[in-house]
Amino acid sequence: MKFSEVLGQHQVKKQLTGMATSGRISHNLLFTGPKGSGKLPLAMAYAQYLLCENPTETDSCGECSSCKRISNLEHPDLHLVYPVIKKKSTDKPKSDDFIELFRELFKAQPYFSYIDWVVKLNAENKQAGIFVSENEALIHKLSLKSYGGKYKIFIFWMMEKVNMETANKLLKALEEPPENTIFLLISDRTELILPTIISRSQLIRTQILQSDEIAEGLRAQFQMPENEAQKLAVFADGSFNKAISLVANSDELGKNLDRFIEYFRMSYSFNIEKINKIVNDFKTMSRDNIVEFLQYCLFLVRNNMALNMQLEDMVHLTEEERKFSQNFSKMINPNTANLLSREFEEAIFHITRNVNTKIVMFDLAIKIHENLKNGSN
Repeated sequence: MKFSEVLGQHQVKKQLTGMATSGRISHNLLFTGPKGSGKLPLAMAYAQYLLCENPTETDSCGECSSCKRISNLEHPDLHLVYPVIKKKSTDKPKSDDFIELFRELFKAQPYFSYIDWVVKLNAENKQAGIFVSENEALIHKLSLKSYGGKYKIFIFWMMEKVNMETANKLLKALEEPPENTIFLLISDRTELILPTIISRSQLIRTQILQSDEIAEGLRAQFQMPENEAQKLAVFADGSFNKAISLVANSDELGKNLDRFIEYFRMSYSFNIEKINKIVNDFKTMSRDNIVEFLQYCLFLVRNNMALNMQLEDMVHLTEEERKFSQNFSKMINPNTANLLSREFEEAIFHITRNVNTKIVMFDLAIKIHENLKNGSN
């Protein structure tokens, strides 16, 4: 993967290419930042740049045999470690056992999430992790010499899923790295990583993607009209992975403003009969679509708070949403927005953990009523 194929993150790209061209290459980088911002694509692009036979100052060539092997995740000097599952309790799985699935997913969509990977694994209720059984393969690979004479590159994706024993093995390698060995660690939640690993890592921080960057990626990948790409990009809230999910649920997304208006009006007036009706309608939706609706509620409330405070640079609404928000925003001061946001996040938590949909959405309607009434007094 070339840097030019990675959305946005211009400062990080400059930092990585600058390290390589100056010869100040760190043996251990930890990529951290928001979900969907491109940490894995960046790490792959950096690995390809380091192993490229004809790099420029800003990118790999994309044409040499090394670049092509990296793009196919088949380069002998590229070693991937990621969460896997145990099909049986006696299994001793390692990343190499699932490499074909990982290749398929990455080549189809480099911005995939942990949940996407768990679905690809068909994990059902099994917990995916980087288990102690990874150690033997890791020790063996660390002992190998570089195939191409440049670097051996280890990419650990989802470092927070690493078993403690494996983390300690890795820590020893980070303290005394083998010659020409580079570790690229990737994490959504660095607070779950051993502090000693973090202290030995150079942090590479990604930023949330801008709406224009996401829209550009959507147009390139799905050949969709610019206005549609811009609309989805606004809802994606800085995550390209979320934008892709929205494409798959675009029909439901288009209904969310009407659904929001009805749900809030019924909650505000506290019409029990009508609240019951709309809550029953939620029961016919998938949990994923309910979560998308609740995330849309978060998005709309935060944008209306920005309107209320006249922070126009923070407002990302369509013409139709702006029309509705002219009056609604008057009710959404910072305190009300904070309280409502907390309730939406709690509802999302319960829905994703299979709590009864009707109970969650009816309880949320009560809390919306209380917060809006208290905020208007």
